[in-house]
Amino acid sequence: MNNKYLFLVSFFICMIHLVYSEIDGEDKIQAPEFKEMYKKMLLEKRKAQHEAAKRIADLGNKKKENEMLKVVINKLFETLKSSLENLAKKNKNNDNKLRIDKDSIEDVSSVIENCAFASDLALRFPKFFHKVYDKNKNWQFTLETAISITLQSKLADETSEKAIYLMSQELDIIKKEPNYSNPFSPEKIVEEPLPMKETKKKKEKKKRGPGLSGGKLEF
Repeated sequence: MNNKYLFLVSFFICMIHLVYSEIDGEDKIQAPEFKEMYKKMLLEKRKAQHEAAKRIADLGNKKKENEMLKVVINKLFETLKSSLENLAKKNKNNDNKLRIDKDSIEDVSSVIENCAFASDLALRFPKFFHKVYDKNKNWQFTLETAISITLQSKLADETSEKAIYLMSQELDIIKKEPNYSNPFSPEKIVEEPLPMKETKKKKEKKKRGPGLSGGKLEF
């Protein structure tokens, strides 16, 4: 899994530079073609991140899960910190306005990817994430800055932005909405099987006469 993930990271970076080089004009990063292609590549990267988070959840051993999360989250924040420091150096003369060009796109991309991955981990493993995050002021500053840059860049896809928005509420970075709900909360998991009971009842009625076949629910 690690080798596959590293391959995807390298491939993703190479593709960014390839797409960038093929677009004409000085302000290439703002070109619709680049943004569209970038979001498509990001979706592929996000699939690998979803798979990585799911593999941790499927370990079936709480101790191993926590050990793996500790390693992954520490590495995530180390990467975010490094990328943000690089961006700060490259943008020091831009009056705190994010500038995205061929020299900064790699670091911006790193921030977007890791910010999105943080949302997967914070929502899927909220108890552990709160435990290590809530008492770490440096991480709080790092993640809030990463969220700001991700949203300013306008390069993240809609699904990733939604996950980051949910994470911001889960971690109390912003005020929770009245109807806020973590999609991976135990309550959600408990509620999911309920519709199946209705389907079962419909199947029982089918014995008395002709009827419609049961449907499949997807979440």
